[in-house]
Amino acid sequence: MKKICYLIMAAALLAACENPLEYNPASKEDTLILNGHLTTDEEWHTVYVAVSHTEYVSMVTSGELRCYVNGTLAAKTTKVIAMEDNNYYAEPGRYFQFQAAFKAGDVVRIEVDAAGFKAWNEQVVPPLPSVTKMDTVTVRQRSEWESVNDCYRFDTTLKDVDSGDNFFRLAILDRCDATYYKDKVEIGQGSSETLLTFFGDDDPVLNEGHFDADEFFEIGATNHYGVITDNMFAGGSATLKPIVSKGDFGRYAWSEEADSVKVSINAVVKVFGLEKPYFYYFKALNSLRDGTSDLALEDVQIPDNIEGGIGFIGIANPYTASFYLGEYSYPLRYYYENPPVPE
Repeated sequence: MKKICYLIMAAALLAACENPLEYNPASKEDTLILNGHLTTDEEWHTVYVAVSHTEYVSMVTSGELRCYVNGTLAAKTTKVIAMEDNNYYAEPGRYFQFQAAFKAGDVVRIEVDAAGFKAWNEQVVPPLPSVTKMDTVTVRQRSEWESVNDCYRFDTTLKDVDSGDNFFRLAILDRCDATYYKDKVEIGQGSSETLLTFFGDDDPVLNEGHFDADEFFEIGATNHYGVITDNMFAGGSATLKPIVSKGDFGRYAWSEEADSVKVSINAVVKVFGLEKPYFYYFKALNSLRDGTSDLALEDVQIPDNIEGGIGFIGIANPYTASFYLGEYSYPLRYYYENPPVPE
């Protein structure tokens, strides 16, 4: 296995997914690396940048990013930002951040000049998914450790609107708006959005038709990133039924200075329209996340859509719904031992 390592980062919601991935390009020449997860519902976008030198990756300290929408320059920046990273053994990565708006059907082109290289990506923003209904149901779910948890199920009905192949990603986020107190006096406010893990073992679309892992030997990687195709409901509709433990909501309202917090909790459910390469990018992440050795990575192909370099830039177009789950107050010193559970 030819070894060239580079870092693939996610944004957003995403959010999202930050994974060191092994990559095996045919060329051993120094190459510019670009990675980014862009969405139409975000005003600011992030593209990570580095240089591959076959046996190691170096950081980029200067350069320029340009974003064109339908051939018109929409944003330009020369500010290379260092990531906050507490890893003692690795230098923090670098990224460009820019402001631009785009919608379904727009042609978006990202160009980067850095470290003597030029690389770019161009793609069409996919259409908005057709979601006909979204609702919450309270259920009880048995975990793999045989405990029974109170959970929310987010029933999401997705409609197939054309005869072509379509690709989607389902994501559920915990959005917290927190007010912090010290000795019963307000000392600050904050908000956060955190991507949550959901259960989908009993949903034939989310588990791609695999048997329930509790009863049968399941073939294939777990669908950690919630990516699906419409091949199981072509010409019709399907209701996805992801389940999230109630205790997973509200866990990220934290402050070292405060002794208590009042938090307003919302569940944000997003269904992203994806292009085919972006779907297979997340499929590769699913396989890598389940991999336990280098041998397990041999059959994983990581999509590459960067011209003049390597890496992946994806653009997603989400349908979004928000569900208010309640407002809670609790002392922070007991938070992790006994977090609040929505009623």
